[in-house]
Amino acid sequence: MRFFALAICFLFVVESQVYASLIVPPGTVSLDKKTQTYIDVSEVTVLDWVEYLYWIKNNKGENSDEYKAAMPDSATCEKLYGAVRYFQHPKYRHYPIVGLTHEQALNYCLWRSDRVNELNKNKAKKYTITYLLPDSYDFQKAYKKQRKNKNIDKTIHPINPKNKRIVNIGYNVQEYTSNSDVILIGTDGERLIFDDFMGISYMLGFRCKAVVVKNK
Repeated sequence: MRFFALAICFLFVVESQVYASLIVPPGTVSLDKKTQTYIDVSEVTVLDWVEYLYWIKNNKGENSDEYKAAMPDSATCEKLYGAVRYFQHPKYRHYPIVGLTHEQALNYCLWRSDRVNELNKNKAKKYTITYLLPDSYDFQKAYKKQRKNKNIDKTIHPINPKNKRIVNIGYNVQEYTSNSDVILIGTDGERLIFDDFMGISYMLGFRCKAVVVKNK
């Protein structure tokens, strides 16, 4: 779970010959050291979303508008494996979360930003981390860092929580971008393919990017 990992270890420091003491949000890898931009190694999972809902339920209430607004579309989720309750079933906790709107994905980014920065509120707060949805340029850059997958199929696979390298860009679920009208739909093996957003889908998930800014 990304947030619990953050709670255990908010940030860690890596050394660079050019840029010393870069802050790396756990679960991400660097896209651009100069701008301190990072991207999740994999898609946001069902388990991540369960954790998000748990926080909202405890802090806002199960009957709150925030909790209801964060629920994924159950009918869309269940299209993945027929009668199996994809979102509720523990078997699928490490699969990508699907059945979400672009707005729900953005709200998760805002929540994640708040929680991460909140962890450091009682310390000398030197950095602010903002989570966003990646744009097409971010995905293209991350795709070049990713190991190429020669076995492209349309099956959705679970995500290994121990991943340290970028995976699944163009290969697992389709993904939201920062542009609400454009989604990443896949790859032809050489380049990424983007298309118009046609509505929520059981094949559409997302991941976050993080931008670290040093406070003045």
